[in-house]
Amino acid sequence: MTTPVQEVLEKLLALHDLDSKALRLEREIREGPAKLAGFQSQQAEIEKKKKAVGDRVVVLRAQIKLRENELRSTEQKIERTKKQASEVKTNKEFVAYRAELSNYQADADRLQGEILKILEVVEQAEAKIAAFDDEIAGVGKKVDAAQGDLDASLEGVKAERDELLAQRPELKKGIPGETMQTYERVRQSRGTGLAPIDGEYCSACMERLTRNDVFAVQNRSRLVICRGCNRILVPEA
Repeated sequence: MTTPVQEVLEKLLALHDLDSKALRLEREIREGPAKLAGFQSQQAEIEKKKKAVGDRVVVLRAQIKLRENELRSTEQKIERTKKQASEVKTNKEFVAYRAELSNYQADADRLQGEILKILEVVEQAEAKIAAFDDEIAGVGKKVDAAQGDLDASLEGVKAERDELLAQRPELKKGIPGETMQTYERVRQSRGTGLAPIDGEYCSACMERLTRNDVFAVQNRSRLVICRGCNRILVPEA
């Protein structure tokens, strides 16, 4: 027995309503992690800045080490020159050693000054790293909170979606196989399998319909498929 068009359309509309709700829930499930991803991206950006400062600290400490080694070498030269100066026998030799000692001492003073300046920069950098750690911890709390909210929210959304999908087999009963295939094929490719008409046009793709097709859709006398998008056409809401 052929199913009346009116009954088929009612079943299709009910199925379309269910699928639209399920699609909305699917989008919510997919888009739900966006807020969480934003916090995670923020956290990663702070981590990146922290690493850049940390890498600079490594370089600065290496520079300090080099200067400390140079300073020790210079201090050794100072001690050696002082000893040599104490053993000279002429004033001319003493003056020469004193000039050499003065140069070594100037180098030592310069190196000590440079070390102190670099240490100051290192302290500032380490303060930045500590501040980054605080930021990371703060964002981490937001990540944890967002993850908890997301898990709880998505659990409810997924349950609602699954409940809807469980109703599909019953709604499909009574819809002719060929009609169902058309609906499913277009729904999978275009998101929706039905489209209401808008005057003489398909509201989904704006394909113009013949008067006979418009009349058939409005009076539900036969199923009409849009020639532009292949959706099954239904009367205006």
